Amino acid sequence: MLDATRWSAKLLSALEWKRFEEVCAGLFERLGFATKSAACGADGGIDIHLYWPPSDQPVAIVQCKAWTKKVGVKVIRELCGVMASERIAKGIFVTSSTYSDEAMAFAKGNKIVLMDGVEVLKSILKLPEEKQSSLLQLATAGDYTTPTCASCGVKLIPRKPKLGGKAFWGCVNYPRCKMKLYVAGA
Repeated sequence: MLDATRWSAKLLSALEWKRFEEVCAGLFERLGFATKSAACGADGGIDIHLYWPPSDQPVAIVQCKAWTKKVGVKVIRELCGVMASERIAKGIFVTSSTYSDEAMAFAKGNKIVLMDGVEVLKSILKLPEEKQSSLLQLATAGDYTTPTCASCGVKLIPRKPKLGGKAFWGCVNYPRCKMKLYVAGA
């Protein structure tokens, strides 16, 4: 049973990908940054822009992955490419999981800060109690475990192929939107 009344590693890893991004943006806001989150659809490799008020120039870009698997070097390299393209010197990669050794080595030499699930939880728990509480309310409001369609921004629904096969989450806007996520372990 998931305890949604307090922060824990289990709660953090239960958040669906969009809610995890919202929690990350909320965490950075509570740390003093202004944030601009990407809309649904193609985000160009940037989930959150970070600003130091009152400046309107981003000081960093953030990529978030609510993954259970280890984050490899490929996506860290992609963030580095986006940083170069956007001419932003600092990148932050946040995951609910962990990183491979190769990913950590690459990030270290390329001004990319890596925050794994343990670091995210530590950062949340260092916040004053009222900020932790408001972030917890954001994290657990409504349905925070059902995946969101990356294209439409609506909650996906569980589906099974008519001819058998692997269960998946599908968009309610099918056939207009063909977004699907396969169910882990199915």
